[in-house]
Amino acid sequence: MWWVYVIQSGRLSYAAAGRSGPYYVGSTTDPARRLRQHNGEIKGGGKYTGSLRPWEPRALYGPYADRSEAMKAEMALKRGKKGTGRTKWSSSDSKWFRGIGPQHPWVSDPLMGAQEIERSHRALEHKMVDNTAT
Repeated sequence: MWWVYVIQSGRLSYAAAGRSGPYYVGSTTDPARRLRQHNGEIKGGGKYTGSLRPWEPRALYGPYADRSEAMKAEMALKRGKKGTGRTKWSSSDSKWFRGIGPQHPWVSDPLMGAQEIERSHRALEHKMVDNTAT
């Protein structure tokens, strides 16, 4: 499963200036690992994100069947929304929208591994099916 994630810089210089930090959008099969890379805890972070650490999760969209789908969703989100709008993406914005974005459990528990994220997704899916059946 592939996911599109939105993270925001928590760098103190932005807070000191009374501004919120910039947002970054990416795609991955393991959001927890990728966030750790962006934060420099393990190898593999990007050049842009390295200078704006620390990063905090803001939204998780998906799942997507493969990298190609995730990249299309990532590009649709980047083209259609800026700043906080990237956490307010919806099905009316793009056919590539999936999931619950800022309400995803990963946002409040960024250490969730890929398997936990998939389990939570299946549980949420099941709950949504139950709610529509009643």
